[in-house]
Amino acid sequence: MKNRINIVVEISIILAVMLFIKSVADYLEINGAGSIAIWSAIFVANVFIKRRKTTWGDLGFVFPKGKREWFANIGLGFLTVIIVFLLMGLILDPILTYFGLEKPSDVADRFQFFLGKPILFIAYLVTVVWVGAALGEELLMRGFLLNRLVNLFGQTKIAWALAIIIHAIIFGMLHVYQGLAGIITTTFIALIFGAVYLIAKRRLFPVILAHLIINTISLTAFYLTDGVVN
Repeated sequence: MKNRINIVVEISIILAVMLFIKSVADYLEINGAGSIAIWSAIFVANVFIKRRKTTWGDLGFVFPKGKREWFANIGLGFLTVIIVFLLMGLILDPILTYFGLEKPSDVADRFQFFLGKPILFIAYLVTVVWVGAALGEELLMRGFLLNRLVNLFGQTKIAWALAIIIHAIIFGMLHVYQGLAGIITTTFIALIFGAVYLIAKRRLFPVILAHLIINTISLTAFYLTDGVVN
């Protein structure tokens, strides 16, 4: 019982830190506020991880070993990208459109500052999108949060199912600024990423790669169309 209370406290502190830092950074109008919040939460999560005498490697942050494992992880990453885009394009987007659910028109405003500025765009892509979102969100959401939820519910198949669903809902709610459409979309993406993480035997590399590719394609399309695609 005490261990479960500790887990709930850890998760609550991590989410509180993330939301507080995000609010402050947004108030100060700092670009990459989400990434700053994510890495602040990772710093705190690292304290908890060290107290348990575990490492990020134990949570799946390791590189593949050998050609076969590299090939399998990269292949799974690209397959995840295909699944996500198919889900969004063939199922989610039509359903959301049917019910008149769209992201707020000002969601993409935070990206306007790098349009027409290739060096600034690349810098933002690398620091905020790759390091901040792709790496940071996977470390925190799939590496830390998902595993702690599994520890909370018990190491069973049902526990994993519950943990994947709950962590996906939390991930979706963190994108509340994107409106209901954004919450639904990111929740389903988190469900896919959580399942892939489990399929990959709790290895983060495939989901980090998939996250990086998806965000890169989306942001590059936005840049190349001068903000028309978002």
